Amino acid sequence: MTHDLARRVRALLRRPVPGVYLNSAAEGLPLDSAGVAYERYLDAKSRGSSGRAIFDEIEDDARRSFAALLRAPPNDVGFVASTSRGLDAVVKSIEWLPGDSIVLPSTEFPTALFAARLLASRGVVVRSVGVAADGTLDEANLVAAVDETTRLVVASVVSFRTGQLLDTRALVARAHEVGALVFLDAVQALGSVAVEVGDADYVCAASFKWLLGVHGAAGLYVSPRALEITHAPYVGYRGVVDLFPVHPAIEESYSDARRYQEGLPDYAALAVLHASLEQLAPLRDEIVHHNRAVTAILRDGLLALGASLLAPGAPRGSLVAFETPRFAEITSALADADVTVWARDGRVRMSAHAYTTEADAATALRLLDTIGAT
Repeated sequence: MTHDLARRVRALLRRPVPGVYLNSAAEGLPLDSAGVAYERYLDAKSRGSSGRAIFDEIEDDARRSFAALLRAPPNDVGFVASTSRGLDAVVKSIEWLPGDSIVLPSTEFPTALFAARLLASRGVVVRSVGVAADGTLDEANLVAAVDETTRLVVASVVSFRTGQLLDTRALVARAHEVGALVFLDAVQALGSVAVEVGDADYVCAASFKWLLGVHGAAGLYVSPRALEITHAPYVGYRGVVDLFPVHPAIEESYSDARRYQEGLPDYAALAVLHASLEQLAPLRDEIVHHNRAVTAILRDGLLALGASLLAPGAPRGSLVAFETPRFAEITSALADADVTVWARDGRVRMSAHAYTTEADAATALRLLDTIGAT
């Protein structure tokens, strides 16, 4: 079953898979439909100003497709340039006061930690929740860090660092109990594992990883609750109803998720995102099953090799990572054998997507058995 899906998805790719590719957590491989999507954008651009109607269609199509993936209403989705930009917009939409707090894991993506440090310089208390020695985040500790001073909780559905998959329901419930907002970074989850917005206030994911899009576009889900208790983060070209109102001193922000949009979106990236989402929509459940199966092969194989797997017993997304002081050496040796992984700061990370075969996983593990994974 998993091999059959990989074969079918490989047939959809713009170019053949480059060797054994285990790095979709960094860069997904684009589908052949990306070329057609770019042509749609370029055709509209070639029409001059009359092509702007097509740009609007492209944006609306992408909004509907992204919302369908999240099982959310289209009006609850806006577009930003990246996941980090989405978090930036959320942080700026909150009226912070000295003594307010933000809660996030200590292993969140660096740009979230940067945002927290900036808030700290303005008197906001940062509650950075630590992890166990093996990298596992205890979700109960994250929940316990939320109190009446908390304005925002930031967490990744799947950790870029360890691959741990969070069940965020208790966290969201506790945050809402004290009136806080919850931002879920879904960039390492959406398109790879099943993700629904649930009661989260924000869910954001860039398109160039598991969604097999390109750089420049990220979908941002914004709940009606969040819209009620925050203000427009920007007064930008695409965040207001009318850029040229009759009374120029009065600008009206959108009442939906478009409020979080700033300038013109990357229409080419949105065209590719829409094409990819539509093409993969019938395969979505198969992809989730396939990724889980191939990731389990990698996880079990690394444990058998004695690798220091991060978050070894936790539920996970479609990536695994292990710690080793030889990370650069191991990555180089794998690259020499045409196996692509990701390595940095003492970790080697391997990620499997719909085009990854069980044979790919076996090849990488066999090489690691020779190279050494410790």
